[in-house]
Amino acid sequence: MTASNRNPDQGESRQKEHLFQCKVYYEDTDSMSVVYHANYVKFMERARTEFIEERLSSIQGYHDRGYFFMVHKLEMAFHGPARLGDLLVIRTRIENRTRFRVVVKQIIVRKGEPMDYLVTGAITLVTVSPEGELLPIPEEFHSL
Repeated sequence: MTASNRNPDQGESRQKEHLFQCKVYYEDTDSMSVVYHANYVKFMERARTEFIEERLSSIQGYHDRGYFFMVHKLEMAFHGPARLGDLLVIRTRIENRTRFRVVVKQIIVRKGEPMDYLVTGAITLVTVSPEGELLPIPEEFHSL
C-alpha cells in the first residue's frame, strides 16, 4: 500500500488504541480447556480499566468525583476459542462518544496473531451519580 492510498486516520487510530495482555489460566476455562464465554467479559473489563487509568485518571478518582461507570449495552461476537495457556492481547479504543455515552470497541487476539480475532465487542458505558442518576460523561473522555 502506498502512502497516498492509506487511510489518514489509520495512524491516529493506532495511537488511540490501548493494548492489554493477559494469560489464560485454568480457572478461566471450561472442561475442554477453552475459555468460558463469560470470562471474556472480565478480560475486557480489565483492559478498559487499564485504558482509562493510563490515559485519564484512576477509577477511584472518578468515584471520588461522584462518577460511577455502568455498562449500558454489551455486544460480543465469538470468532474462535482461546485456550489454556494462551497469552491474549485485548485491543481497546473509544469508538464513539455522546454527551451521555461512550462506546468502547474491544478486540481480543492471541499474542502474535493480531489479525485473527477471537472475540470482538462493543461496550456502551454511561456514568451515574452515587444516587444512580444519569450524568454526562466526564469532559476528558471527549479527548480520547
